[in-house]
Amino acid sequence: MKSLISVVVFVSTVLGGNVYADAKGPDADAFYTLIETYRQACAHGCTDPFKNEDAFNSEAPGQSRLASDVETTLKYVATSQAQVWADTILEGDYYAAGNTRLDSVVAIYKNNEFIGYKITYSERAWFTGDCDFNGIDEATLTNCQEGRIHESTFVSPDFKTFFRDEDALADFSG
Repeated sequence: MKSLISVVVFVSTVLGGNVYADAKGPDADAFYTLIETYRQACAHGCTDPFKNEDAFNSEAPGQSRLASDVETTLKYVATSQAQVWADTILEGDYYAAGNTRLDSVVAIYKNNEFIGYKITYSERAWFTGDCDFNGIDEATLTNCQEGRIHESTFVSPDFKTFFRDEDALADFSG
């Protein structure tokens, strides 16, 4: 219970309950540089000194390698990141249900030292460009293509720096 309380206090302190497009904590520039090097080394399968490890997948419940407080904090980061969709993908022909799901977490290592997370998250959504959705009544979504909006973000080990993966920005898949 103490660790959960500390996570709630930590999340409230770090994120302040506000919506952030990204967050820049201590040593953020070094983290950005490290992740860019990782992205290049792992563009087509990781090469030394980098490696990935699947730490969480929503399709394999009960097999998470994350501590519950870490999972809770990463879900909070995912939910915070998805709030920006109102000013991006949701300004187009999409409607989202608003319940952000943490889909997967990959732990990133360099020389076997943990350096951060890559989280992927999504929300149930509909493409409204080819149907008669009136913009208000969800019952009018019945003839709209249903799918999910998904996106990925890199998160530092201390959770204070996170930014979207430019190769996996918000996109709809039906």
